[in-house]
Amino acid sequence: MKTRNLLISLSLMIMGISLLQAQPRSRQSLAATPQPSRAATTGVQPAPTMQNSIVPSARELSPDQITWQREVFRMLDLKNEKNAPLYYPPQPDGQHKNLFSLLFEEVSNGRLKVYDYLDGKEVFNDEYKVKFDELLNRFWIPYETKPDAKNPKDTVYIVETADIPSNEVTLYYIKELWYLDKNTSSIRTRIISFCPVLVREDETGETRKYPLFWVPFDEACSLLAANSLRTSSYNALDNMTVYDYFVRHQYQGDIYKVSNLLNQNIMDYCSTPEEIAAEQQRLEKELHNMTEGLWEEPHSQVIEREKSARQQEKASKKK
Repeated sequence: MKTRNLLISLSLMIMGISLLQAQPRSRQSLAATPQPSRAATTGVQPAPTMQNSIVPSARELSPDQITWQREVFRMLDLKNEKNAPLYYPPQPDGQHKNLFSLLFEEVSNGRLKVYDYLDGKEVFNDEYKVKFDELLNRFWIPYETKPDAKNPKDTVYIVETADIPSNEVTLYYIKELWYLDKNTSSIRTRIISFCPVLVREDETGETRKYPLFWVPFDEACSLLAANSLRTSSYNALDNMTVYDYFVRHQYQGDIYKVSNLLNQNIMDYCSTPEEIAAEQQRLEKELHNMTEGLWEEPHSQVIEREKSARQQEKASKKK
């Protein structure tokens, strides 16, 4: 009996020691568990940065995956309320910048490659890469120069914030690729590039459009994902990254060209505003009808189904 009691006592002591040893390990595990941040508990997310933004890379499609495709060019008027998030604030206010101010800063620092706007084609190679000093001179943007402190042979171009023409960029051209994905049997849209357009009056007082440069969308993904914009006039916290704004197609743009054998835009074969508007509507309908047309019943099946229905109707009358 005494031996049994001794064994029980020893067992209890061993269990107690094990529990005491386990407690610090449990506290350590709890401390290592990520705790919800203040932003997460209040529902307010911190502004994305280059470090914490996850940028989905564009899915490379092999030719055998695409059975149909068409390039669509749109003009985004930033005076349109749907596109206004890309414009405001017109000039940097110390806390926020509009899309063109972001692009201009990245191009000036050599962190973003942009390419010449060519009439009727888009070529993204070193031959047509835009040089920052040429951009400044071509579009009459004031600047000062000084030798680069790291390399005196190089020149640094200094543009005052007030001289960045972000308030004059009131249009964007955007190039979309509409394609039929064979794997999913669905029509998809992918943004290929976009182009800021400077709108200003010339010496005669006539308003002119000056396309500045093409920005390949894939090359700008990191920049667009790292910066947010306001999407609502009623809620200052209703923000979205510029990347999401584009890939979710939150913008609204009128078609000015759809790829064709003659490489013409609508204005080349439509002369009046009424004709242009009618052609834009026709092209939009044509694109969206492609999606519906994927699921149209083949004509042979329609005939067979109608034939079967007539036979059933005759059989029911005989009864």
